Amino acid sequence: MVKRMRLNKILYFGDFVLCPAAAFGLLLLTLLQHDATAAGIWAMAFVLGCIGWTFVEYAVHRWVYHAVPFFDRMHDAHHQEPKGMIGAPSFLSVGVIFLVFYLPLYFASQAFAGGFTSGILLGYVAYMLVHHASHHWSPQPGSLLYRLRLAHMVHHYRGEEGNYGVVTSFWDHIFSTYVEPQRRRAS
Repeated sequence: MVKRMRLNKILYFGDFVLCPAAAFGLLLLTLLQHDATAAGIWAMAFVLGCIGWTFVEYAVHRWVYHAVPFFDRMHDAHHQEPKGMIGAPSFLSVGVIFLVFYLPLYFASQAFAGGFTSGILLGYVAYMLVHHASHHWSPQPGSLLYRLRLAHMVHHYRGEEGNYGVVTSFWDHIFSTYVEPQRRRAS
């Protein structure tokens, strides 16, 4: 299964370029086609999308990747090889985001749809960045990235179900799935 999930560098890192470009395109579309009110709606929807992303991240990780057999098997490939370039190709993840968020909201308001989807896209980039950093970087102890990494490593290596949020532990606290990282004891 790992072989089918393995990505080349372009497909693995493509989200870091494609998502911000799509969000910028959605902003431009709103600015070129609408007035200042639409820009305000876009900005408000953007903030809501960023916040909404945190729940989407938690929900997909907990109730899809760790519960739906097909996705669980694919996600297990990442757990088996956490440093591998394993995941969904950028065009697929961005396409799904557009289908699930932009398309249905577009019919209510293009400005809202664009802003909300842009928030989701940049939330996804934040997730990808923190997740990649958790497995490939050594952040400074005490930093926010270090604390996020510790919580994510509990998800991978403690054998306990929990810590499904990567960018924030907010939803893990709400749903009682947060597992505290163990503190090192002074010698």
